Amino acid sequence: MEENNSETARDSSGVKTNPRDETNGACSSPEDQKITNKGTSDGDHLTETGKEVEDCCNGEIYKKKDLSGGQKVEDVTGSSSENDASEMAEKTMKRRKKRPKNVSQEAQERQKKMQQIQDILSSTPLDLEVLRKLAIGDGGLIKDELRRKAWPRLMMIEHMEVTPKPTLDTIKSHKDYQQVVLDVNRSLKRFPPGIDDDYRLVLMDQLTTLIIRILMKHPELNYYQGFHDVAITFLLVMGEDVGYEMVEKLSVTHLSEFMRPTMEKTTYYLTYIYPILRRADTKLYQFLIDSGVGTVFCLPWLITWFAHTLSDYRNVVRLYDCFLASPYLMPMYIAAAIVLHKKEDVLAGECDMAMQHYILSQVPDTLPLERILVDAGELYNLYPPDTLQEEVNEFLQKKAEEEKLEKQQVLERRKKFEAARRGQNYRGILATVFRYLPLVPAQRNMLVKVAAFAVTAYIATSLYSYYSNSALVFPFVAKR
Repeated sequence: MEENNSETARDSSGVKTNPRDETNGACSSPEDQKITNKGTSDGDHLTETGKEVEDCCNGEIYKKKDLSGGQKVEDVTGSSSENDASEMAEKTMKRRKKRPKNVSQEAQERQKKMQQIQDILSSTPLDLEVLRKLAIGDGGLIKDELRRKAWPRLMMIEHMEVTPKPTLDTIKSHKDYQQVVLDVNRSLKRFPPGIDDDYRLVLMDQLTTLIIRILMKHPELNYYQGFHDVAITFLLVMGEDVGYEMVEKLSVTHLSEFMRPTMEKTTYYLTYIYPILRRADTKLYQFLIDSGVGTVFCLPWLITWFAHTLSDYRNVVRLYDCFLASPYLMPMYIAAAIVLHKKEDVLAGECDMAMQHYILSQVPDTLPLERILVDAGELYNLYPPDTLQEEVNEFLQKKAEEEKLEKQQVLERRKKFEAARRGQNYRGILATVFRYLPLVPAQRNMLVKVAAFAVTAYIATSLYSYYSNSALVFPFVAKR
């Protein structure tokens, strides 16, 4: 037995093999690797008959091919040393050992969750809370096929109302038609890459029609730039008809506050980010307050649900899974989680409004989105919106007072400037005259000198004429 263990065996093709590799599962040859992999899970990377697979191990390249029910192994390069081959095989196996298991585990979990979603959607009655948890949880609703079934349920749309589409002339006559067309033409990055140009043009026409139909149905709503980013997401996932129904309902629920004539309510929602940051990280909060960056950087995050900011379609629909299953203010908690994630970059930059706006407005698609969503959920549980309302109102009131004080200061400075220009009372008339003269200060000074000289000359001429012709008035002058 000892001699058999120490000797190196050869297979029928002349390739050297090591029995120890069979025990450890090393990939010294494809045949040995297949034997070792017996009994593993279905998700492991096993080589099926009828396929060609290349396996690199210890400088040897093997080709496995099904030939009349058998397998043929060819030694292409050969190994330099039996011991080296064994050691390298063990190292290679260690490097590859976990990867198949990880991939298999992820695939199994993904498949399991998809089955859970299918079961929930097919159950009667529908357990909406469980569906919401699945939509918010890791991976969301997985794929668009499930989203087409789950999104209407999350919005509690049971029956789709078939409404007739307006004519093209009616659509073009709408007051917001030109602005909608401009925004749609600028949304090329939102379409899937590699899409056919003709199909893209069809989608753009459908998107324009979808938006105008909503505005015609709800004339009290005001179109805003960014609404098309939300609409195109539902158009791509749900199609034109169902997408219209869902966006129409969103426009009177989740997005209704953004479609008001003023941005007062939108500003109110945006302000929630600072009370959240103050409680989560005081240092970061104070740094942003001192920089004066405000809330403009996260405005597109809120009103487009990050669709305008993120370019990866998968990230956008993943966030929409969460938003449709969450309270209305969840986008602001996700915004706060993103700012907290960028803390190091924020504090490393200058405490300046322009610099901080640039840093915060950059949201790459490589963002750890699942981690961000978990953090946002924790922030929501720790600091729910009802506990922040008073602080938000105080923040807005303080901001309004600061703006009012700033306007008063600007008005006072303007008045002082106007008074300085007018000067004292005796110079007020000249200042008023010169205000309407298209002359620079140097020209004005020259004009004053010329005017003074002319007045002096006029007075002198008048006096001379008066005394030279005063014989009638003063007779004694004529006698002399």
